[in-house]
Amino acid sequence: MKKFPLFLLSMLCFVQFLFGQNSAAIFSQIKQMEVLGSVLYIAAHPDDENNAFLPYLTKERRYRTAYLSLTRGDGGQNLIGKEQGIELGLIRTQELLAARMQDGAEQYFSTAYEFGYSKSSIEALAIWDHQKVLSDVVWVIRKFQPDIIITRFPGDARAGHGHHAASSIIAQEAYIAAADPNMFPEQFKFGVQPWKAKRILWNTFNFGTVNTTNDNQLKIEVGGYNPTVGKSYGEIGAEARTMHKSQGEGRPRRRGSYFEFFQHLNGDSATTDIMDGVVTNWSRLNASKIQTSIQQIISAYKIDQPAAIVPSLVRLYQQVKALPESQWKTYQLNLIQSTIESASGLLVEATTTKQQVFPEGDLAIQLLVNQRSIVNTSLVKMQFLTDQVTIKDSLLNIKLVNNQNQQFAYSFKVPTTQAISQPYWLVNPKTEGMFVVQDQRMVGKAENDPPFSIALSYTIEGQLFQKQYPVQYKYVDLTKGDVYQPIVVLPKKEVAPIKSVVLVSTNSNLPFPKFEEGVFHKTILYDHIPAQTYFQDASIQVVKVDIKKQGQKVGYIDGAGDAIPEALEQLGYEVVHLKEADLTAAHLKGLDAIVVGIRAFNMYAYLSDKQAVFNEYIANGGNLIVQYLKSNQVGTQNIKVGPYPLTVNSGRRVTEENTNVEFVLPNHAVLNFPNKISNQDFNNWVQERSTYQAENIDAHFQTPLQMSDTGETPSRGSLLIAPFGKGNFVYVSLALFRQLPAGNPGAYKLFANILSLPKNQ
Repeated sequence: MKKFPLFLLSMLCFVQFLFGQNSAAIFSQIKQMEVLGSVLYIAAHPDDENNAFLPYLTKERRYRTAYLSLTRGDGGQNLIGKEQGIELGLIRTQELLAARMQDGAEQYFSTAYEFGYSKSSIEALAIWDHQKVLSDVVWVIRKFQPDIIITRFPGDARAGHGHHAASSIIAQEAYIAAADPNMFPEQFKFGVQPWKAKRILWNTFNFGTVNTTNDNQLKIEVGGYNPTVGKSYGEIGAEARTMHKSQGEGRPRRRGSYFEFFQHLNGDSATTDIMDGVVTNWSRLNASKIQTSIQQIISAYKIDQPAAIVPSLVRLYQQVKALPESQWKTYQLNLIQSTIESASGLLVEATTTKQQVFPEGDLAIQLLVNQRSIVNTSLVKMQFLTDQVTIKDSLLNIKLVNNQNQQFAYSFKVPTTQAISQPYWLVNPKTEGMFVVQDQRMVGKAENDPPFSIALSYTIEGQLFQKQYPVQYKYVDLTKGDVYQPIVVLPKKEVAPIKSVVLVSTNSNLPFPKFEEGVFHKTILYDHIPAQTYFQDASIQVVKVDIKKQGQKVGYIDGAGDAIPEALEQLGYEVVHLKEADLTAAHLKGLDAIVVGIRAFNMYAYLSDKQAVFNEYIANGGNLIVQYLKSNQVGTQNIKVGPYPLTVNSGRRVTEENTNVEFVLPNHAVLNFPNKISNQDFNNWVQERSTYQAENIDAHFQTPLQMSDTGETPSRGSLLIAPFGKGNFVYVSLALFRQLPAGNPGAYKLFANILSLPKNQ
């Protein structure tokens, strides 16, 4: 059986599978058939794309448009939960796909790992495998064949930081390399050919603090209103942007006139439009008659009778099918077929009541087909596929009756060779800066193909079509109604460690670290994205370290998500989770320390309202430890934190995890009691030393540590301690939230000392 080009239309099929297409959307798809132009937009991270510009390209200009994010955002911070690293990358991958559902663009990735904030493109390209990332981008260009390429950032300091600048550098190199047959020729055996885009442009920006636009640049009005959709492109863009929930990127719907600006980087210059000199109609395939056919279909389309246009669409499909093979022929055939399905009201749904299956286990599938119009439709054949291998082949030859459900039940034995549902980029161990993907054909894909699918052959108005439909786990939720989730293939045996990190005495005989045989799965659940499952090697990291502590009971206030409660338990503390109603003097009494989760003061205004309560708690002998703030505001209000003033600079951070840490107050209790802290305790930190550091620090604060990235002025803003009454207030922007889950013994010792700061007389 022929494998259909999921690379081209996976997003379109997903949209139709879940929601169908209303008549206005069908009309938009027909109008899209008129245009044979394409744009590839390139940047570094999820949320770097220009969300208002993409729907302008897809819905106003009707270009085939894609966003290529070099990374999956793995090294960022998480506003909605505790996930970090590859788990955060899984979330942000799906948030990008959710954004593309709003704006209609496609989504691709390179194999670069987002290792954390980088201040220079030199560092970024050194940690990433420069040539491999370049190869990935060249591959996507050769597969996608864009007419023009647009970068979000320049290749210099104006980009803001290293990943941004590196994305532009890579894009400009790839623009040239993709057209060079001597560059990455190993790709050609997979069906691609050299591709030369017409030009590469930089979409300049005005971010308030940095304005790179000027009137000498090419500019385009993009703030228009689309009556078919019923929204402006700024409104659609805001809805897409709001899908980046793990980054707190909710945006107001933008309305009114505004412009985007573009600077030429390479290729033919454009003077009036980004597509100057590009043929974007059917004459590029010497098929002007097809253009005429589409225009006739548009003129005849009736919004209340979309099925009436199906015979004309079938004839259009046959016209296109007769053309010589090309990328545009393949794309348009899939688009026309999808539109025929939607216009005829054809519903195909393949589901199961099992969310998890195992090799050699049974899988029961229900296939539902309903032709919800009088269009002449017959089912010819059904094939059940697993990993694109045909398991069952059934001849049907059934003529569908208008609005009558045809239901088929099948039961299969899952093959013993069925692979577990590991995201393809996690199959092999990653390096510091790269995922390792050995199958070239997978590079660029946003996610795995579904493990099971139904390939259906059917005729509409006499024309034979074939299409694959993913088998989904379906259930009914009493508050959400029908819910669809991916099917997960699990191994027959899993080994799940109870904890990921265990602290033991140096006298313990337990191995260091202790790895178990096997894997276990973790599932990430949020309402705005499909459930995400991945597998880890079963292991417990045994950290051999002798740690002393003071106190017994510690309060914890949830923030944007960290593993601090687990770390506190490892240190031997009793953890008391505190909610808003608990923040009273009486309730806090008896707590030896309180730890505030990361970004909590940026999330909850009530914490600022409790400043007096917190100060009283400190004055009575408690230690209040506030982890990093992202900014000095919660909403539009200024944050009130601690007994003495400080401000946070989100641009001030120490990203070199191995940079020297200077003890400027070597006799301070935090470096000596109850554990002696040395420079060795700052060895083997991960990703960064410190996030958003404090500045404008009040004289009451003691700042025992000093550090900086290479070439920068040293800062003391990573650890601030202010004695107040009998207790202490602490602001810590040190990245303890990363070090503690990583099992760094020095971070545990320092954290114990912060919690154990002695009372003041």
